[in-house]
Amino acid sequence: MLELKNFIAKGATRICFQHPKDENLCIKVVVRFKEIDVLSKELKVYNYIKQELKDYIVEYQNQLVDTNLGKGIVLSLLRDDDNSYSKTLNYYHKTNNIDKEIISELYHFAYKLIAHDIFFYDFNLNNFTIQIINNKKKLYYTDLKSFESYKSWGYLKLEKIIPSLARHIMKKRLHKMFKSLNIK
Repeated sequence: MLELKNFIAKGATRICFQHPKDENLCIKVVVRFKEIDVLSKELKVYNYIKQELKDYIVEYQNQLVDTNLGKGIVLSLLRDDDNSYSKTLNYYHKTNNIDKEIISELYHFAYKLIAHDIFFYDFNLNNFTIQIINNKKKLYYTDLKSFESYKSWGYLKLEKIIPSLARHIMKKRLHKMFKSLNIK
């Protein structure tokens, strides 16, 4: 069993810790045990999209591990040139550091999603991490659990069977994110 101590970040459903035996890895665990299925789903999504989005997602290990906080999923840890943990897009937004390099990365990411009909819907700025390697900024999307998970008001969830509707919803969400960043 792995003892998780070095906290990195916390989201609504998961908490991220540095891997206790490898500083180049991190482990995500769920906040509430009833959300444990989210980890298995995230691993399945990773295996499904890893080729098309390989430039925008980190590498995952292919199984869940036991930790002192329950099951966890192991993935690459993003660090910058100075060895600090890479920061979220939200950090760059709050510090007014959204530059052309980040905007370009966001556009390329959005293009990949649309071109390959890979439907994500949660574009919270904390779901993106910007890694600085060799003084270049690289965007990563870190919320694979939102794949094809649109909280529709309708009972039929038509976006699951009509790709054009799913694409429309995702484009609307992407547009909202770009607008929040003052990107046209």
